[in-house]
Amino acid sequence: MNNLKLFKRQTVNELSTFYSFLIGFIIAIIIGSIILLIQDKNPIDTFSLMLRLSVGSIKSLSSSLNKAIPLILAGLGISIINSVKLWNIGAEGQIFLGAIAVNFIYINTQFNSPSFHILVLLLAGFVGGSVCILIPAITKVVFGVNEIITTLLTNYIVFGVTIYLINGPWKDPKSLNFPAAAYVGEEVFLPTIFGKLSFGFLICILFTFLAHYLKNKSVFGFEMRIAGGSAMTAVYAGINAKQKAFIAMLIGGGFAGLAGAIELLSQTHRVSTGISQGFGYTAIIVAAITGMRPFGIFLVGSLFGALSIGGSVIQTIGVSTYIADIIQASTLFGALIIQFFFNYQIKRVDDD
Repeated sequence: MNNLKLFKRQTVNELSTFYSFLIGFIIAIIIGSIILLIQDKNPIDTFSLMLRLSVGSIKSLSSSLNKAIPLILAGLGISIINSVKLWNIGAEGQIFLGAIAVNFIYINTQFNSPSFHILVLLLAGFVGGSVCILIPAITKVVFGVNEIITTLLTNYIVFGVTIYLINGPWKDPKSLNFPAAAYVGEEVFLPTIFGKLSFGFLICILFTFLAHYLKNKSVFGFEMRIAGGSAMTAVYAGINAKQKAFIAMLIGGGFAGLAGAIELLSQTHRVSTGISQGFGYTAIIVAAITGMRPFGIFLVGSLFGALSIGGSVIQTIGVSTYIADIIQASTLFGALIIQFFFNYQIKRVDDD
């Protein structure tokens, strides 16, 4: 009797991730077009408007790239943690705690040099993200607790802390009873490069190269891959797999915390529930689509930033802003399905 069985391909095209994303994105555009047609909207006109309003001018392009910064940094952090075959679902909380750490240091320190002050605040954001993932990292390496659950639950804890702070000790008396902390001073605002593009985008580029080097060129990156690939191989190679996993989680959380710091110092300028609009969750999609490759995360994160801006402005013609979310989600599903067929093949085998 002949049966169909799944076999892993021995060789996979090096560009398979790119092809998967491209095909997934085309599928998403088709799905989005069908939805628009159902709503009696012209897909070509709608997507043209999204393109024009997201990258059609210096102002719109800078807004799109600013929106991409937290997606890229959080995605890079997720990819570093995934090097040891672990998942970080807590980037959203790490973004929030990074911003909280920045505000805490800001209101408790004074520096004569604004540049040095900004540097300290950015470092505080990185540390805040690392602190946020500290307990999930400890419980994973010491007790083997599933990091997906602990990092996810940490989001709710940090969000609760944020609500407490902006409604309690940090509440701005000038906010007209709106729950938010006081604004930080203009002396610590991140400067702009051109238009409204934050200096944080240059930091984002730097950390993209740093993540690429750390994952693919450094000894530590090699040890992370060994530790994540096989515990027995790591033992024979003299690599402490738990130590590598712990450090990778702290670094990955720090990347997301830095995203929160940049968002506060360049966009919101204060702690509020709007410090992140789901950046940490969208970053998971960005990282997954690109196969955890840093340069791919940078490119796809930039695209998703443009999609977010374009999706937010098309409501002016009566189109729901959720069309951008549908495109993002459809791209992920399409890319993952196509990638599956790049990695596996179905063969008919005999049971004899």
